[in-house]
Amino acid sequence: MKSKLLTSYEKIQMPEALTLEHETLRAELIRWAREPGRIGKAAGRVTRLCETHFTKEEDILLRAFGMLHDIASDRARPDVAAVAKIVAHFGSQHDAMRGQHQSINTAIDNLFQLGRSEQIPDVAELAAMLKEHERMEDDVVYPTVLEIARSVQAGMGI
Repeated sequence: MKSKLLTSYEKIQMPEALTLEHETLRAELIRWAREPGRIGKAAGRVTRLCETHFTKEEDILLRAFGMLHDIASDRARPDVAAVAKIVAHFGSQHDAMRGQHQSINTAIDNLFQLGRSEQIPDVAELAAMLKEHERMEDDVVYPTVLEIARSVQAGMGI
């Protein structure tokens, strides 16, 4: 049975732009993972690594972005206590998730090289998109979620 804390947090809508990017990347990875040979194997490895990672991001991070409009307009949410605890949980997960990016990036590099060596530009392009996605998370998403957590905690006097 889910805790009231998690259930409350799940009610926060993730911004569609962020979820669409994950959905698009998932679909492309799955498509290439079905290919025979080295490309399929490499894409399958990236898919497995990214799926676990994307799910964790969606569970912990992306919902925090659903609070940005409320934070920017100083509106309180009735579920802010739940959000504060779960988003604060990201603080303890941050280093581990960044470490996952290292493993993912190694697998993406392999996929990129295979795409180039086997002259499949769509695979190399997908790998480049994935690298940019990971970089955007490190440079923008993760720091923003940490700031959201600080803002929520400050608003609650934590």
